Amino acid sequence: MDDLHGKGVNVELKNVSRLFQIGGETFQALADVTLSVPAGEHWSLVGASGSGKSTLLYMMGLLERPSSGEVWIDGQRTDTLKTGERALIRNRRIGFVFQNFQLIPRTTSLENVEMPLLYQKVPFRERQERAKVLLSQVGLSDRENHFPSQLSGGQQQRVAIARALVTSPGIVLADEPTGNLDTASSKDILELLEHLRTIHRFTLILVTHDPLVASRAQRQIRLSDGRIVGGEL
Repeated sequence: MDDLHGKGVNVELKNVSRLFQIGGETFQALADVTLSVPAGEHWSLVGASGSGKSTLLYMMGLLERPSSGEVWIDGQRTDTLKTGERALIRNRRIGFVFQNFQLIPRTTSLENVEMPLLYQKVPFRERQERAKVLLSQVGLSDRENHFPSQLSGGQQQRVAIARALVTSPGIVLADEPTGNLDTASSKDILELLEHLRTIHRFTLILVTHDPLVASRAQRQIRLSDGRIVGGEL
């Protein structure tokens, strides 16, 4: 299963700003942000609610387009690409882990993990094999046929992590991945992500408001009012 092993990629933002119109007024979520995340590193984005950290993460994940500036993924400029081209990069190069897991309720763990491979039109047997490998790596081989409602919060997040990795992404973006978990489960999930990063060699960028979670990263970037105010670039 060597083809499951990805390779971390570089993420670069150049003078990126993001404006939103709210109630007839303009709100600046990001203001002239420039940074470059080296391939394979683990970074955390920290800051108060509304500081722009999630918007920055979504910009890296091609879920948002900048109002101005450039977004580069592994040497390719992405902000000027067509919607379909951006979706293709997301599906093949980027894995997402969210605070609320975002699992499909009436779908088993195995089927949830397989889901991204459906969009790639991967054959059924290969989908199952790859999903089983990832569920094993997150410690849930015995929960393949369980539905999300039959799993604990920590187990649901493990399924979500397996789903994020099943396409062998070069980047994994995690938005408050421990936000809905107790202290013990949070520690387990962070250790799992760090362990999987050594196996699959992906770049890990994690949004958190928890200083202890942030401190585990190789580098912390602090945001305030849409600007980077701390962290060595």
